[in-house]
Order: sequence, then structure tokens, then C-alpha cells
Amino acid sequence: MDIFIIISLIVIGWLLLYLEIFFIPGVTVLAIIGTVMMIGGIYFSFSDYGTTGGWITVGASSGLMVISLWIGFKSGLWEKISLKESLSESKMNDWAEGSVKVSDAGIAVSRIAPSGTARFNGKNFEVHSQSEFINAQSEIEVVRIENKKIIVQTKK
Repeated sequence: MDIFIIISLIVIGWLLLYLEIFFIPGVTVLAIIGTVMMIGGIYFSFSDYGTTGGWITVGASSGLMVISLWIGFKSGLWEKISLKESLSESKMNDWAEGSVKVSDAGIAVSRIAPSGTARFNGKNFEVHSQSEFINAQSEIEVVRIENKKIIVQTKK
């Protein structure tokens, strides 16, 4: 087997593993294909160039993998692609008791099918329809409130 093919198998296998680690985590198909390609390259290195050539290939590829992983983590690549925002400030209907009461009238801001957004007293709230779909800009009223879950229906 040509040395170019052995090097290509190892490099392409490592690129697939690198993609799996940094860009497409959780897929594992790339990791399996990359691992098989790297093992194949090392196997052909042992079979074509003997024990010495095989161990040189193992040492060189392992060293380059460790260095490239270190550079990937040290360069901040992981920080650039990782999620930094959290939803800790976001709460469903975080409002004071009494700001919305049963029988309050409001306007559907979005379609309520079966949940959506409505405006009561100048503030938007997440609401749920009692039994029907309600189109946007329809007049609605609060039927009941259960654990800060606002149940509405079209105004009669």
C-alpha cells in the first residue's frame, strides 16, 4: 500500500473525528467512520512497513491528534461555537397576583391554538384557550386562572 494512501486514511479519519468533537457532537457516525479509517491506515502501515513503521505511524498520528486537540481547545474554538445564552430569566407568566383577574377583557396578540399571546391591561401574557381556536386581534376574556395559567375564551 502506498504511503500516500496510509497518510490519507489517517488524516481523513482524524478530520472526521475532529468534526465530530467540535462541530457535530452526538452524531457518532462520523466518529465511527473516522476511527475505522484511522485503524485501517495504521493496520496497512504495520502490514506494509513492518513493526517499526507501524509504531512510528502510531506515535506520529497520536502525537498530532493530541496537539491538534490541544490547539482546538486552547484557541477558543469551543467557546466560539458553544451556546452562551440561557433561559434562566425567562419564565412563563411571571406576574404579580391581581394584575390579571377572571373576567378581564383583552385582545389576542397571536392566534391562540390552543395557546398563544394576549394583551391585558397593556401587558402581554401567555394564554390558553378553553375549547376553541381564537384568531389574532379577537376580543377575549379570562375564564379562569390555574397556577398562573390563564384560560381564555372569545368575548361574548
